[in-house]
Amino acid sequence: MGDGVAKGNNPVLWEKFLADLDEKLQLGLLDRMRRVQAYHFESDTLFLEPGSKEDEAYLQKSAQFTQLCLLAQDSTGVTEVKFRSVIPSEE
Repeated sequence: MGDGVAKGNNPVLWEKFLADLDEKLQLGLLDRMRRVQAYHFESDTLFLEPGSKEDEAYLQKSAQFTQLCLLAQDSTGVTEVKFRSVIPSEE
């Protein structure tokens, strides 16, 4: 997806989330959220497809994941964040 734009079902809420990350100076998370391949808001859950294996590994680290969940909850009202990995493992 070379256009650099994440695809999802609620672009207004997604842009609000990105703007809130920017406003709170969460630049590490903001950079990775901008590289997300796809997102999907479903009920109280935000599903994310990270842009790379490195981004996925970073976002799944305990401290970053907790921070991501808290910021997403505050910004969008979701109660849970889950990953949908579309990146095949290199085995």
